[in-house]
Amino acid sequence: MPAYEKTHIIRPAEKPPSRSELLRWAGWFFLANSFVALLIALRYLAAVQFPDGDYTVTFSILAFIGHFTSLGFIGAILLYLPILLFPRQPFIFGLGILIALIFILGITLDTFIFNQYRFHFNGMVMNLLLGGAAEEIFTFSAFLWIMLGLFVLALIGFQFWLSRRIWSFVLATPHRPYGYIVGFLLFAIFFAQNVLYAWADANTYTPITKQIRFLPAYKPLTADRWFIARGWAKPKDKADLARIDTSSSLNYPTQALTCTTKDTPLNIVYIVVDSWRFDTLTAKATPNIYHFAKNALVFDNHYSGANSTRTGIFTLFYGLPGTYWHAMLAEQRGAEFINQLIAQNYRLGIFASAKLYSPEFDRTVFANVKDLRVQSKGNSPRQRDQNIRDEFLGFLDGLDKSSPFFGFLFFDSPHGYDFPADYPLVFEPSLKTVNYIALNNNYDRTPFFNRYQNSVHFVDSLIAPVLDKLKAENFLDNTVVVITGDHGQEFNDNKLNFWGHNSNFSPWQTRVPLVIHWPGKDAQRINKQTSHFDVSPTLMHDILGCSNKLHDYSSGKHLLNGKPKPYLLLSNYNQFAIMEKDRLTVVDEFGNVDILDNHYRNIPDAELSSTRMLSVMNEMSHFYKK
Repeated sequence: MPAYEKTHIIRPAEKPPSRSELLRWAGWFFLANSFVALLIALRYLAAVQFPDGDYTVTFSILAFIGHFTSLGFIGAILLYLPILLFPRQPFIFGLGILIALIFILGITLDTFIFNQYRFHFNGMVMNLLLGGAAEEIFTFSAFLWIMLGLFVLALIGFQFWLSRRIWSFVLATPHRPYGYIVGFLLFAIFFAQNVLYAWADANTYTPITKQIRFLPAYKPLTADRWFIARGWAKPKDKADLARIDTSSSLNYPTQALTCTTKDTPLNIVYIVVDSWRFDTLTAKATPNIYHFAKNALVFDNHYSGANSTRTGIFTLFYGLPGTYWHAMLAEQRGAEFINQLIAQNYRLGIFASAKLYSPEFDRTVFANVKDLRVQSKGNSPRQRDQNIRDEFLGFLDGLDKSSPFFGFLFFDSPHGYDFPADYPLVFEPSLKTVNYIALNNNYDRTPFFNRYQNSVHFVDSLIAPVLDKLKAENFLDNTVVVITGDHGQEFNDNKLNFWGHNSNFSPWQTRVPLVIHWPGKDAQRINKQTSHFDVSPTLMHDILGCSNKLHDYSSGKHLLNGKPKPYLLLSNYNQFAIMEKDRLTVVDEFGNVDILDNHYRNIPDAELSSTRMLSVMNEMSHFYKK
């Protein structure tokens, strides 16, 4: 019989436990619970493909151990202050058991949520559960609910038993270095799995990078520059994608696409202006586009799917919510729109002012484009914008008109409020320089907004020769031209001290112009609500001959024939929002929920709609394997 079983909890009644003993108990108690959590977390494997390959298996084992023991360590830390302030054994044991129960039940609950919806437990789900939507979120039978109740009772009993066993062990081993040895080993595991992930990310080794999606609250370490500087990874503009895993936890598209090449295929050109807000498509700010729009389809109530470039471009090309960004990036999954262009032998001319590897469009939207042009010449947005204009015009000159082409121009100057120093100012007064520190709720927005409009006017002047060239070479007879923005730009429009973008989901940051020249379609203004989700799927259906239902590969509707959804799902890198007619529900990265009116003010006593949220959760999980 081990020594610690013999000694058990025999100690003089008058001698209370020391802080040191209680601290050791907390460490061992939560270490044990970490391994309980790890065993329960094996349920995540039901929702993902078990990894193959030595590196990937090694990383997965290390990540499981390192991640869940680090989560358990947080529980131990929560006990340290109470132990220092009030070192009473019954109180510390009770508090420790309560924290452990929350930890284990939280992991258990998360495994069910992830298996059903492919995302992790957060404040939004908590709101739904407390709001009475538990039976809708968890489609359990009566038997499973009984089993869950028995599991909770068994877990409570187990925690009481485990707390006593750990205490007996602590008393029996007062001077043994076990804790230091185990702590060092776990730290080494935690460190090793982070370094291995950082290496995989730097080398686009997707068998590893895609594994972290099923670990709750996992925050990966990245160190691209460090690995590149030492020659252990290639620069992003020279990275080869040979290590991309072809297996997937995604179900995108949900059905194999059936697309038929047209006898006389139309060319497609996307002209996207960074940070182009909806109310600057005017005769004064964009005279050339405004004139072009007179003979085109103009969508007056169009939204990006995002308030930032990363997810704005993502929604435009994929027709999917930006919440899928992380999964697409982890697996290097290109947009089906681009894949179909490649399959139908379109010649691709991709010209972006900003680098296509930051954000990682080279590993998402254009992942399957060979010899991708990833950066432009120039030391400023205006110079790079001029560069892409010139190179695109050269691209048009070199085309073989017997085969179709796709062009993508992505201008950046309005994002940086940039234009040449000698550029004639159309809007005055205009700031000479932007002092971001000076911005506040009382700042006069007019000179700043004028500078922005001057930068928009400058980009319009660069787009003019592109449109002229398309017309002069008769390309407009057989080319669909899409002109839009990736997201909007705010100038304290709601008097809440918001400037720029990526800070809220108001229309100032999410609503953008959309002009489409479509051969054979009469010019008209369309007032119904449309979004970036609708653009590429519409072209895939009408131009690329994809006969699938749009729901097989996008969340969008047909731009012209589709009926708008009752809500629009907006997103950025780590937040999303549900825009409805009379309110906006914003969910942050931790799942906290704000319900706002059309002026971005909180609606008093507003309640979360469980029906709407469940619909959104299904939309965000539709393209994952079940």
